Amino acid sequence: MSATKSHRNRNLVVTGGVLLVGILAGVLLTAKLNWTESSTAQGVAGPVNVGYNAVSAPLVNNDGESPFVAVAERVSPTVVNITSDRKITFGGGDMPDLFRDSPFWEWFHPRGQGEGDQENTPRPHSKKKEYHSPATGSGIIISRDGYILTNNHVVEDADKLSVKVLDGKEYVATVVGADPETDVAVIKVDHMFDATAVALIGDSEKLRIGDWAIAMGNPLGLDWTLTVGVISAEGRSNLAIQGGGPAYQNFIQTDASINFGNSGGPLCNIHGEVIGVNTAINPSGQGIGFAIPINMAMKVVKQLRENGAVARGYLGIRPAPLTDDIRSAIGFPENGKGIWVDMVEKGKPADEGGLRDGDVITKFNGKDVDDVDKFRMLVADHTPGQKVNCDIWRSGDNRSLTFTLGDRAKLATFLGKGGEKPESQKTDEKWLGITVEPVTEQLAEALELDGTFGVVVTDVDADGKAAEKLQERDVIIEIDRKTVDSVSDFRDIASSLKDANKAVLFRIIRGGVKTFVAIDTK
Repeated sequence: MSATKSHRNRNLVVTGGVLLVGILAGVLLTAKLNWTESSTAQGVAGPVNVGYNAVSAPLVNNDGESPFVAVAERVSPTVVNITSDRKITFGGGDMPDLFRDSPFWEWFHPRGQGEGDQENTPRPHSKKKEYHSPATGSGIIISRDGYILTNNHVVEDADKLSVKVLDGKEYVATVVGADPETDVAVIKVDHMFDATAVALIGDSEKLRIGDWAIAMGNPLGLDWTLTVGVISAEGRSNLAIQGGGPAYQNFIQTDASINFGNSGGPLCNIHGEVIGVNTAINPSGQGIGFAIPINMAMKVVKQLRENGAVARGYLGIRPAPLTDDIRSAIGFPENGKGIWVDMVEKGKPADEGGLRDGDVITKFNGKDVDDVDKFRMLVADHTPGQKVNCDIWRSGDNRSLTFTLGDRAKLATFLGKGGEKPESQKTDEKWLGITVEPVTEQLAEALELDGTFGVVVTDVDADGKAAEKLQERDVIIEIDRKTVDSVSDFRDIASSLKDANKAVLFRIIRGGVKTFVAIDTK
């Protein structure tokens, strides 16, 4: 037998053996899975529990449909698309070239106006122009008589609000109340909805990592888009959110796709119940979105509907984590839990109740505490004037103290007079001749900031010290090597440098490119 024929025979034997193994494996796998034509059509045999305690859930129901079809049908009528119109005034000049290819070009450049100047070329200082900046978001119908839950940042500073429902009808909306500290807002339309248009409210306390998460809203202007994922994590806080995040953060993290425009829309479970309000994204990451737990949001909704504002308890301390070094230094039990009292404000409820710097709070109203953010939320969840008890540890002794909570809006030192937000939406005074405003979600996307924070320059005085270095629509992200996340940051840094007798380094984004600019303040 020739070598060639022998080689061919060996190939036939090997091929036949592979086929035989494959056939046997297929038979065994079919027998193991009971993979018949009828079982494939019907899904998993036997009763199925898709509740929170279910071990597994089917990918199809008994009719061969995805369970998400039923969720979409139940949730769609409860979701609205919100358009808010906000006026933005720039110092003059036409819009730059970087906006021309953006979907937001028409928003910032009304038809009939002249073309923009050359990129990166300072513009002449002409008469101020007013532009309309529509922002889009989503909302959740929570009552038949027209109340809608959404995010504060969706409706903040809006001159006009309109709401579109699933059948295409549009209604004018008004703001009932808003709470920037949780980024929750309630708006209302003059319309009586059908019962099927009112959202089913779930219980975010029952969530488990790995549960289904279904988001619906208006991402990137694409109406009633449904995306599916799971609960990736819970209790996320201290997130650096564009424009400055809410003070109280306890976010649900999900990999259900969330984009610009999803804000204010529902995050639902497999039953179609709302478990969260989609609020924030990580533009630099993939599959990372954040939602306010619905239990937290509904507590705020109740106060907003009743009073138009939220009243929160205030203790008047600066809490800090109880680190291993602090434990060792003060002799606190190694396995003990608590919150370190870094500072007690004079004349505030904590001071009046006998709390001292260096104490350790071990319980708040009977609840163990060992997380600073959760402790702050516990205090804020109580109403002003309410009496609360704290178990504390002081120099080896355990004791209990009673406090009468104050009103956070009136007493918090970081708030302005009367508890108003410390930062207005633009600077009142012009440092170096610069006027700035926050970077909105829509502007961030148009400028392709990719998760970068900062403030946008809306006016530069022709006679100001920054006239030759900065221009309108520059985005300032650092000053003097300090990060600028908000108007408040800009104001604080400007105040610290107002008497500086030197050049100050600015880090800016212009035309999508990061660059440094040095401005002489002398």
